[in-house]
Amino acid sequence: MKVFIAGGSGYIGRVLVRQLSLAGHECRVLCRNPELERQRLAGEKNVYPVRGDIVDYSTNQLAKLIDKSDAVINLVGIIIEKGTAGFEKVHVEGTRKLTLASEEAGIQRFIQMSALGTRDNAVSRYHKTKWEAELLVRNMKLDWTIFRPSIVFGEEDEFINVFAGMARFLPVLPLIGGGHGKLQPIWVEDVCHCFVKSLSMPETFGKTFDQGGEHALSLKELMKLIVGAMGRKRFLAPLPFPVAKIQAKIFNLLPIKPPFTEDQITMLKEDNICNSSEMKDVFKIKPLSVNTYLERKFGK
Repeated sequence: MKVFIAGGSGYIGRVLVRQLSLAGHECRVLCRNPELERQRLAGEKNVYPVRGDIVDYSTNQLAKLIDKSDAVINLVGIIIEKGTAGFEKVHVEGTRKLTLASEEAGIQRFIQMSALGTRDNAVSRYHKTKWEAELLVRNMKLDWTIFRPSIVFGEEDEFINVFAGMARFLPVLPLIGGGHGKLQPIWVEDVCHCFVKSLSMPETFGKTFDQGGEHALSLKELMKLIVGAMGRKRFLAPLPFPVAKIQAKIFNLLPIKPPFTEDQITMLKEDNICNSSEMKDVFKIKPLSVNTYLERKFGK
């Protein structure tokens, strides 16, 4: 199958492209810098980076790139707005262009990456815009599938690696809101496995799948696991939500990528967990636990 991937140059995208290539699919990867992407993907077969961007390119330009593909996968998403076009332009307008371009190009199969917690009455702007994007996909006349992964961990993630980096240099680690909010991290390889399998599974058409790992853990429990796997001892200091929000405002004024944002703090006020039994049953998968992954990563 010829698969067009938007967002294929991100860390989840690179894993997905590798899995698609190994499964015998031909991949066209939308990216801003095809030359750099060719170097990154030099070892993959039947992978072709193409220049483009769902924010800057028109629907017609995207349709020409998508033409002759059999399926489109949209992985494009941002978690921090600073230095980007923003949630609305990336999540909503970008998806709008891609869905219209897919229909114009005569594509029949469309797969969308959303996020766990996305819903009509979501409290964060991130989840609200992801919901608007989902509605655009649901209104397509194509065979669509939506996946909603929880926090995705892997070798190049910005979750475990961020906390591990902090733990290497800081004696005290902040726990936003006391670290009570629960998360259900899922391995990037498991997420991508479902995407690849769903391409040719009619039973997944018109369905939305929540993707969560084997265990739901509080942020505090996760940070303890990370620090413990690294063989370090660190003091975990509760950081009240109001104080964290003030810090997030200050970070936003500085010329750096913020370690956390106000919108992320809003998300941490609620649990981000799911019942992933349908995912396991349909895709015949037993997710790798974050505990096992950390043991492998840090060799403890």
